[in-house]
Formats: sequence, C-alpha cells, structure tokens
Amino acid sequence: MLGPLALQALRELISSGRLKAAVRASRDGTNWVALPELPELRDLFASARPSPSLELQQAERLRAQMRAMQSLPAHEVFGLKPTANLDELRLAYFRMAKRFTPDHVSPDTHPELKKVSAEIFDFLSRRMRAAEATWTQAAPTYSSAEFVGLERRSDDRIHADVKVTLQNAGIFTDHRIINLSSGGLFIATDKPLRLGTLVELTLRFDEPPRVLTLRSSVIWENSLEDGKNPRGYGLRLSHLRQEEKEFVQQYLARAKDLKKKP
Repeated sequence: MLGPLALQALRELISSGRLKAAVRASRDGTNWVALPELPELRDLFASARPSPSLELQQAERLRAQMRAMQSLPAHEVFGLKPTANLDELRLAYFRMAKRFTPDHVSPDTHPELKKVSAEIFDFLSRRMRAAEATWTQAAPTYSSAEFVGLERRSDDRIHADVKVTLQNAGIFTDHRIINLSSGGLFIATDKPLRLGTLVELTLRFDEPPRVLTLRSSVIWENSLEDGKNPRGYGLRLSHLRQEEKEFVQQYLARAKDLKKKP
C-alpha cells in the first residue's frame, strides 16, 4: 500500500533501477494498478524506457540463450535437478514462461523483442509438452468437439465460451497457482488444452449479465490423475483491464457470500 513515505521510497527504487519484482501498487489494499499507470510514477517509467538499440541487444541475448537451451533436457531448461517430479516441472515452467506471455510484453516494445519473447514462450511450452509426454507415455491429445463451448473456427484459433455462474465461480479461485490473483483462471477437464495454446476467451456472467472477451494462453496443463492436482488447464488472461478485474472481484465476493448461507 502506498502512503507518502512509501511512494517516495518507490520513486527512489525506480530511479536507481533497483526495482525488480513489484509490478502493481495500491492506495487502499483493495484496488491495484500497474506501476506505470500511477500519475506520481509515470514520469519515471517514461524516462526509464529502454532505447530501441538496448531492446535489440536484449532480443539478441535472449535468442542466444534460447539457442543454447535447444539441446538441454527439460529439467535443465527449467533449472531443476534430474530427480524433479512433474509437479516441480510444471511450477518451474509457469514461473519461467509467464514473463514471455503476450500480456507481459508492453505494446510499445521493439518488434524484435516481441518476436523473440513469443519464440521463447513457444519453445518453453513445447519443452514442457515433451516432458509431459514422457510421463504419460503419449502426448495429450484432444478434439474440440469434446468440449462444451470450445471450438476451432475458420481462423484456426481455439475459441472458448464459458458461462460463469455463482456456483462455478471457483474457476477464478480454487486452483492454488492459477487464479485471479495470478492473472488467470482454471478449467477442470479430463482432456486439457496443450501448453502454449492461444485461446480467444468469452466469459458470460449470469448476474448481473455481462460478457468479457479476452485473449488468453494456456499456461498450465495437467492430464494426469495424481491425486494432488486437478486435471485441466490454466489460462492466463491477457490485458484484463482494472475495471474488468474489479467486476470479477465483486462477482467472486457475491459467490463467497452465497456459500456462507445455510
């Protein structure tokens, strides 16, 4: 939460380049906004904007790192020990890949840096799918006809139409990792979509009626019945506006109150 002293300390961290992890801030502990959207900080982010040449250098470094990882086994790609289990691989993938998802790349980022970010996200997703396949002895497959509200249209994209009710609002809260707080939702199903799949998502809320249309990507996949994690897939929601997130939060508060009633 930001008060006068915290705001000044935050300005100093940004100015010195020491700010590494924080991406959002709040004045009241309830409503959160991205740091560059705060009027008191906007000037610092504008002045700290990397030059095109620096972004090109960063793109080349990332591409070189990706080339070096091509021949590595999955556990080394994700920085784990050879004995790492599938759960640990999934978590490491989630942490590494989320910084390269479309919503983590600023719209004014240099095109080359955008391109290499997309390439890395695709590479990490393919390596995770390959790791899944070695555990299941076969790569997960699915047919869009098997999913209610899921189809592949003429543009060759997956379109998901999800009806959200007070009874199933847990898609935003029940998963310990993929939830609204981490910028996503979890769809429980025996046949999950593959990691890295881009999904055009339509959320249809019942009360009050509202439709949210979002771009998303599959950032989590579990097709195993391991007794620890539910089978299904997690979607990372791209560019969810603050007003839209507040609407979902209010909806979830109503769902929580409904559960408390006898």
